[in-house]
Amino acid sequence: MIFNGLQHVGIPTKKFDESGDFYQSLGFKLVNTEDNQGSRVAFYQLGTLMLESWESPQEAPGKVGAINHIALDTNDINRAFAEVQKLNVQFVENGIQSLPYWENGIKYFNFYGPNKEIFEVCQKL
Repeated sequence: MIFNGLQHVGIPTKKFDESGDFYQSLGFKLVNTEDNQGSRVAFYQLGTLMLESWESPQEAPGKVGAINHIALDTNDINRAFAEVQKLNVQFVENGIQSLPYWENGIKYFNFYGPNKEIFEVCQKL
């Protein structure tokens, strides 16, 4: 196979510094910064997930496009929910949700980042 797996998820932002602070509050580590013709670019990593955030006043952050959400894995959905509540974010739904996915189902919740990007936190049961 020519593909190895996910390389990164790119998220344009009008709020570059706020976005970086937010990603780091979720546990992402800043691993690289670049300048792309005067536009700041940053890469944040959590485990094997890499986010690329770039300054883009011409882009339309917050509009639903080809990527609907970014899912983060957890082994303790209740603790994760409590920690994210401390960040004073806007949640998509009220509380922890469940679906009969995989063998034993999942529990999850969704919340918005500073660019209206949707983050899902998911635990396979």
